[in-house]
Amino acid sequence: MSGTTLAGSSAESFELRDAMQAFAGISESLVQSYQALAERARLVEEQLGRANAALARKVSELDRVNRRLEAILRALPTGVVVRDAQGRIVRANAAAVALLEAGPLPLSGAREELVESVDAAGARRTVAARRSALRDEHGAAEGCVEILDDRTELVTMTERVHALDKMAALGTLGGGIAHEIRNPLNAVKGFAELLERALAGADEKLARWARCIVAGAGEADAIIESLLAFASPERVKQDGIDGAELLRDAARAALGDEPSHALTLRCDAPPFVADRIKLRQALRNLIANAAQAQPGGGAIEVEVARSGAELSLCVRDGGPGIAPALRAKVLDPFFTTRAEGTGLGLALVATIARLHAGRVDVGSAPPRLGGAEITLRIPFQPLPSANQGAEKRSL
Repeated sequence: MSGTTLAGSSAESFELRDAMQAFAGISESLVQSYQALAERARLVEEQLGRANAALARKVSELDRVNRRLEAILRALPTGVVVRDAQGRIVRANAAAVALLEAGPLPLSGAREELVESVDAAGARRTVAARRSALRDEHGAAEGCVEILDDRTELVTMTERVHALDKMAALGTLGGGIAHEIRNPLNAVKGFAELLERALAGADEKLARWARCIVAGAGEADAIIESLLAFASPERVKQDGIDGAELLRDAARAALGDEPSHALTLRCDAPPFVADRIKLRQALRNLIANAAQAQPGGGAIEVEVARSGAELSLCVRDGGPGIAPALRAKVLDPFFTTRAEGTGLGLALVATIARLHAGRVDVGSAPPRLGGAEITLRIPFQPLPSANQGAEKRSL
């Protein structure tokens, strides 16, 4: 019985030893696994750190590129607009915002187009637009980028150069033929005047025809004078001018001493320096043009005013006005909307403005008049001894 007990104890001891050995092996395996896992975690942490550092560098580089792109977009004089797939604007730089705020652009959706529009102030704008599609990695359209280039100034300068070319060609033509025409024309006029005097009291019908010949020759001579002014414009003279006197002289030359129109003259400028004869001729043409637009009589306002470094000579009327599509053409030589017009009056005004380093603006008169408003603008040159304060006069 005791032998059986000893045998049982020995067997249990072996089992316990085997279990301890197995536990030790498992523990050693767990330690090795833990060490391997810790090493793996360390490696993963190092890789993650390097990845995070690389990602941080990428983010920093992306931020730097984005800041540069934003700076470029702000500095670009060209408008840039980004639209989503529904056509909504999601990004626009300052130049594009300025163009879009000035008025809608009637874009057709073509890849390249030249668009003309009129802004809220009535000024004409010309914009060149380019469109490029934005696509995702699968090639599906997700929006577009539009490039808007304001060509208004370029178009205006191009038109001005073309106008100068036409003026030069007109000057060459006028200088070549004016003298050849003037000699026989003076002969016709002289003989018609002699004929008129000879027929006075004898044959009134023939005398009236002779007067018509004299009048027609005078009109033709005035056209030749205008052609010669284009052919060889003189340098401007430096005359001391009183604005009120200039207005009175120009109005009298255009309408006579007893005008049939409701004429208002205003001077809000101190005496200045300019070419008296040429400015009087320009104002005379503008006033005559305003009167011809209202053959039955109407309101005409003529104003000389100073605004900073600029002097404006403005004529407004209550006539039918000038259509926006024609405002860029009315200053061209020989362009006229009247059957009896020559188309040289306003062109000569533009020439006089250029001789004074100025310009002519064509627009609409205030609603109370409703007609045309044409303004000759030149640099203001005060008289050396003139009072620089504004001199308002009621004429």
